[in-house]
Amino acid sequence: MRVTNSMLVNTLMRNLNVNMNRLDKLQGQLSTGRKFAHISDDPVSLVYSQQARNKLARLSHYQRSVGSAQDWLNQAEVGIMDLQKTVANAIESAVDAATDVKTDEDRQNIARSMEQFREHFIDSLNTTFGDKFVYGGYNTPGDPAINHLTEGIKSFIFDKDTGDLGTLYYNGLDLSQFDGMLLSDYKSMIGPPPDASFFPGLDPDDFDRFMVLHGDILSFDVGPGVSMPVTMNGIELLLFVTTDENGDSRIRNAVNVLHELYTFAEKEDNTITQVVEKISNMIKPLQDVQNHLLTKTAEIGGRVRRLELLEARYEQDEINYRQMKSDAEDVDAVETIMFLKMAETVYQAALSAGARIIQPTLMDFLR
Repeated sequence: MRVTNSMLVNTLMRNLNVNMNRLDKLQGQLSTGRKFAHISDDPVSLVYSQQARNKLARLSHYQRSVGSAQDWLNQAEVGIMDLQKTVANAIESAVDAATDVKTDEDRQNIARSMEQFREHFIDSLNTTFGDKFVYGGYNTPGDPAINHLTEGIKSFIFDKDTGDLGTLYYNGLDLSQFDGMLLSDYKSMIGPPPDASFFPGLDPDDFDRFMVLHGDILSFDVGPGVSMPVTMNGIELLLFVTTDENGDSRIRNAVNVLHELYTFAEKEDNTITQVVEKISNMIKPLQDVQNHLLTKTAEIGGRVRRLELLEARYEQDEINYRQMKSDAEDVDAVETIMFLKMAETVYQAALSAGARIIQPTLMDFLR
């Protein structure tokens, strides 16, 4: 077959174009640092890359959620420890009063102390994180629509002017009506299934609201299908179990216990002997409050520890997924430079050979 000059030129140009495409691809990889610019370049690596990117996006969401949960739990722990210190101071004052209350002035001093402990205890129950109540459940700003008192924006409100023990409202629900309830009745009420028939004095609407608030607690998604409470339910935090003089286990309200000590010591009708006897009998319930709060502190600490383990695992997962993404996307710079120099050498050789082949013209042939 006769090979013409145009055939040589076309073949040369076609081969030069192939070499230039190879150079362009290698130069693009080196300048962008990525193995592929189009899906067709490396479909398998693209699949692995997208999987790694999706994993990293989800992981970033859970890492932020864990960080927020840790902030909430730290604030909840601070609030509970403050409650515990308040009760510890009340116990110390009660123990001292059981032996040191001798006069009416002593009786008034212990009454004023218990009043301040009660007020500080309520303030600690209304601990906030930012502009939200820590122990208010999902109803974090409180619910003024159902709170008929003047301070409707708070989750915990105490009305000291209703009865001897006062009335404590939690998001509008009267918790004082459960004070003194038998533990067995309380367990029957919270179910399962819940039943209000055993307690005729409880309004049906209050029972329904109690069941809603009892399970109302702020939770964060800290993992795939993993939800963790980041606060403490106000009802569980406030109500504790103690034993009465008959040996029966009963539900008590910590605020009502503190207020009971205050009102008994504050009344002038009670003699010094009666006050001392009352204070001595109330030391055990106060210690039960302290033990209850210690249990809740340990529960919060366990959640914090679990979040720390999740945080460490997510950090390791992030390293693994970033490595997976890098293996799928990133080029080996040394290898790419080597291939680029090889392609450049081949291209230069092709240009040199082509220049020598197509250099002769028609005049050269006619000579």
